[in-house]
Amino acid sequence: MPRWRSHTLVGLTLAISGVIGLWGIGFWSPELIREALADVSAETRNWYVSMGTLLQDVGAFGGIFAFTLLTARVGRRPAFAVAFLLGLGATIWTFGWLESPAQVLWMVPVLGFCNLMVFGGYSIYFPELYPTHLRSTGVGFCYNVGRIIAAVGPLTLGTLTVLFEDAGFASPFRSAAISLAGIYLVGVCVLPVAPETRGKPLPE
Repeated sequence: MPRWRSHTLVGLTLAISGVIGLWGIGFWSPELIREALADVSAETRNWYVSMGTLLQDVGAFGGIFAFTLLTARVGRRPAFAVAFLLGLGATIWTFGWLESPAQVLWMVPVLGFCNLMVFGGYSIYFPELYPTHLRSTGVGFCYNVGRIIAAVGPLTLGTLTVLFEDAGFASPFRSAAISLAGIYLVGVCVLPVAPETRGKPLPE
């Protein structure tokens, strides 16, 4: 039916935007930390990479939980809009300005909070898009096909890094990550046609 096809395209686009934002950019924070701390000892740099990874996961836990609270208050579409815009802002901010060891300890968990926030919405929203007989298939399709397509994220990041390097950018990796963060705007753009499901019964 056209209705379920439309819902699937919405769900798939939301998944692609969030997963590319995470896999294609956010999960490359260790490389960002290594670049930013290139002047410190290898032992110190590795410690901050490990701590940054841990704190990014802690921030992710908070972001996912925050989405559940936000969407209960304002609805699904506004919550997704906030999550995507926070993901965009945190990526530009962190990859643009992280320079010192001290910044790793607070900027990277904020990045984790914002990059992972949208994932709190997938498990809530995707099941609400489908009737009972299509629910598991629809949810699985949106998220898993989204993950397959999102595999282009790291490849795109690498390609952009080479292009920016060839163009003479001082930090091609950072510039590539900031450019790729525009994927979050794709998620924002699909929201006007996404059904609002808060407070409504599941479709049957």
